Amino acid sequence: MGWLNKWFDEEDWPKDPRLDAFRDGVWELSLNGESMGWVTTGVMPMRSFPFFWLKQERMWTQVHWLDGKHEYLEEDYGPDWPAADELRGGYFITSHPQTHLDFRLDATAVTGPDRDRLWVELEHGVEPYNRNT
Repeated sequence: MGWLNKWFDEEDWPKDPRLDAFRDGVWELSLNGESMGWVTTGVMPMRSFPFFWLKQERMWTQVHWLDGKHEYLEEDYGPDWPAADELRGGYFITSHPQTHLDFRLDATAVTGPDRDRLWVELEHGVEPYNRNT
């Protein structure tokens, strides 16, 4: 199993410095100054074509609404990183929880102890559920 361990070994994986702000990140989402929830971001290694030899990273985003509902994880890929670019630009486009139409929310990075608390509380990566039930 040595080759399998080497195949999935994350120690020598290249890290894209453009994604550093999104490693275990929390961003508050608001609309017209009113908080709507958060988006959490995580960065993980992945293998890519051709033939899965290329080592690179991918970013995952997950929306968590104020009412306690979590959305499914969404992947963001380079080299363009559209979700990362949105967040750097201070906004995030996602599906409205009732209409399911795309809409744009303001996004502000959460830092320090608030980020730490929300990261644990929001449980990035857990399948959709309502944390209030």
